Amino acid sequence: MFISFYDTQRLKDVLAKLRTEPELFCGMFVNDVVIEETPDFSQRELFRLGSPILIKRQVDNKTIEYYYDNPECGKLMEETLRTKMRIAGIPDDDALHIEFDLSYSKKKQKLIWYNNISNKANMCPVIIQGNNETKQFAWNVGIGSCTGIGFGSIY
Repeated sequence: MFISFYDTQRLKDVLAKLRTEPELFCGMFVNDVVIEETPDFSQRELFRLGSPILIKRQVDNKTIEYYYDNPECGKLMEETLRTKMRIAGIPDDDALHIEFDLSYSKKKQKLIWYNNISNKANMCPVIIQGNNETKQFAWNVGIGSCTGIGFGSIY
């Protein structure tokens, strides 16, 4: 299992809680923690998934989910990441471009249930072009919607 945070204070809070309450769920306990520095991604564009990428928007009071074969996906993933960057105070990256790696032969959609709500998400690596800081931010916060509950983890 791995988790990541852009805000290091949240990481400190989680680590402090794990020291006092190491049980996670279903009888699983944390025995060890390894802290990994954010890698240099300046020469890297292809990212694999640690969890499915969910892309969704509210349109006319309806939730619309988008899948890797929709040409709008890249624009929507970029839009979401730019919003998160703006909130975190990271300057916009004019070179940012995100798309699914459609050459990946095992791409698929996967139905995920969370709190009795079904979400159909994407299992397909992503290509991220942009500056190193942008790619590092994406690695720490995830890609797409609902990254706070585990969607969109990349490595």
